[in-house]
Amino acid sequence: MNLVSIDNYKSNKVKITTDNGIAFVLYKGDLVKYGLSVDKDNSKELEFIIDELLPKRALSRALKIVSERDMTERMLSEKLNADCYPEDIINSVIDKLKKERLINDERFIRGFIESKSTKKSKRDIMIALSSKVWDMNLCERLYDELKADDCLKDESELIKELLRKRHYDFENSDYEAKQKEIRYLSSKGFSYDSIHSTLRDE
Repeated sequence: MNLVSIDNYKSNKVKITTDNGIAFVLYKGDLVKYGLSVDKDNSKELEFIIDELLPKRALSRALKIVSERDMTERMLSEKLNADCYPEDIINSVIDKLKKERLINDERFIRGFIESKSTKKSKRDIMIALSSKVWDMNLCERLYDELKADDCLKDESELIKELLRKRHYDFENSDYEAKQKEIRYLSSKGFSYDSIHSTLRDE
């Protein structure tokens, strides 16, 4: 393995590309420290950097990230990928943090659903989770479990609260006013069944 290119990345960093397709970012000072150059054999130095240096830096970066906020595997992977760590290193770091329970998708999803269910429909919650979690089947299962355990606010109550805030008159509103609110609630992700049953009960 050897260097193919060294390109400026940020003010104090460079992007290294190797002849086997691995790309990663180093500080400019690392070039001097490890004597890296495209016109010499850097195989030993690159082996140390990829096997020792980058995993330690990726782990340190990951620990800093998860210490600031709870993360899913996908969220952490995307952040480390944005820092240009190789995929194998990212996967290894995530496995370590999972074993230490520093990241746990199920814990994150449960907390997210419980916190958002006080003001958002199931559809909107799932849309939000789709950018944070790879396994949407897990999200659906946990939502159903929380709902069965009465841990979530009933959608009917959410609908009533929204309509009250919009000063909807349940008793005296005409057809046009009712249809307007149905369209509004649909845009918020509530199902037609939930909307109609709530309006009918009221």
